[in-house]
Amino acid sequence: MDRIFYFSGSGKSKRLARFFSKELNIECFDITKTNDLDTETAIIVFPVYCQNLPEPVIDFFKRLKAEKVAFAATYGKKSYGNVIEDAVKISSGKFIGGVCVPCGHSFLSEEDDFDFKKLTPFIERIKNPKTAFPEKGRKDFYADFVPAQRTRIGVKIKKNDNCINCGKCSENCPMGAIENGTINKNCIRCLRCVSDCPEKALEFQTLWFMKAYLLAERKNETKFYL
Repeated sequence: MDRIFYFSGSGKSKRLARFFSKELNIECFDITKTNDLDTETAIIVFPVYCQNLPEPVIDFFKRLKAEKVAFAATYGKKSYGNVIEDAVKISSGKFIGGVCVPCGHSFLSEEDDFDFKKLTPFIERIKNPKTAFPEKGRKDFYADFVPAQRTRIGVKIKKNDNCINCGKCSENCPMGAIENGTINKNCIRCLRCVSDCPEKALEFQTLWFMKAYLLAERKNETKFYL
């Protein structure tokens, strides 16, 4: 059995996973809501955080049991770093292909603007699998300098008067980092709580240095590893 797994905060990686699901006729699963990790081929879709793999994705790769693996990473046009090679190193299974897909950045409230037509080579590789070899990517020199702390300082999440203490944010948080709208130190700023709140009771704000970082030179490259 082949499966598509995804991790998504703001919903962009989820949309890409559903596109692959439709094109390949393979069911997709949220990695934070499934424990059935045995599969023949696993296609994993995830966002790039500070040019690195998100914590829930790293944990998932360590638990996944797949004969073949393929990766699709979404990035906010800044940099995809070295995430495909990192994913290959952590996960088990034969690597058959990868792609880094540009999309709107969540911290800039941009739409995902995927160009699905460009993804045909990756889809064809899944249909006709063979061993692939990841290229070593390049990170900015500060990418690994306390990325979680930088993000927590640069992006603030607050609840507004719409909060009715329904508990949906706590239920959906992949890190157990929020309770009734109050964020704790485990938050990775995936923004799932903001996106999923039924009352629109959560808002985020980027501080000046984060805005400057996000508005610097950006990429729009679809990078394949086939």
